[in-house]
Amino acid sequence: MVAMATGYERSAAFSRGLAPDADAPGTVPEPDRPGAEPSSRAVPAGLGELETIRFTAAILAPKRLEGVAPALAGARAAEWAKAVEAGGVDALDAIGEILPPALWFQARLVTRRDEDSVRADATAGGAYGKAYAELRGALAATKASAGAVEAAIGEIWRRSASTPSPESAKSSVLKRSDRWVPGNSALKASHQYALDVFFTSLKRHGSEETGPAIRSISGGIVVAAASDWLGGDRPSLYRSGGLSPKAGNGAIVYDPEEGRYYAYFHMSEVSARVGQVVAAGAVLGRGGNTGVNARKKGHGGHVHVEIHDADSGAWTAYRIRDLILSSR
Repeated sequence: MVAMATGYERSAAFSRGLAPDADAPGTVPEPDRPGAEPSSRAVPAGLGELETIRFTAAILAPKRLEGVAPALAGARAAEWAKAVEAGGVDALDAIGEILPPALWFQARLVTRRDEDSVRADATAGGAYGKAYAELRGALAATKASAGAVEAAIGEIWRRSASTPSPESAKSSVLKRSDRWVPGNSALKASHQYALDVFFTSLKRHGSEETGPAIRSISGGIVVAAASDWLGGDRPSLYRSGGLSPKAGNGAIVYDPEEGRYYAYFHMSEVSARVGQVVAAGAVLGRGGNTGVNARKKGHGGHVHVEIHDADSGAWTAYRIRDLILSSR
């Protein structure tokens, strides 16, 4: 069940004021409105460099991609990439500028079997209930734009000169000396579509735990990351931040080559940043016990790992376990 679920630097060109601002009034022609018949959206003639970047970024917003065919979304992404590259910037280095917000990716990992849990959590009071109400409210729109968003990301990934060379080898989420992986028999009483990989050692600071380095299982793009969770061991103690109240601090990596998401929850700190391109084995941060359930006494000491295929859904705990045990 979804837990509710090299550093990235803005390029010099974007820091000089070329970053797209799709909401800035009067700066670009009006793109397709939601629900309108989508077009190829060739860039209008006469736009300057900044306006072209803003226009092409605006038509890549998730709301603009609802119901859009993946091929058309890829064409839009190619136009944005060309506009960025015209300014001397590799599009992949700037992809963080057009990625959907973290909420979109959280919603992307909510499976049908999780929806009842999200609905129940959304009825809770306070910041906890509000966070899950927002997540529930994002589900339909995320589903409607998922194929197009992933096609756009994939197009930018494939055309980039800085795309890492594909590697068949995967990395373990923790070094062998730092991990304890439950046996198959123990998984029957645990998550069926996620795996908790336990630490062999950790440090405690009051109720907080700090574990070993968490590593990316696969290469890809960091599409969501949060290191600001504030809360306790009950929903009423949650205040703000994290990927969600239950997930706590964590990171989500999307591998466009595989069309696959890798999620890591309950971390104490996250060093990876949105838009960062990582290789298998790259350190994403450190393990911890953030998240409402993980903060409960005796429930920490692990990293919660989920793997989701964009076209076929969440991996079982058994399949995740086999991958980790076979990884270097």
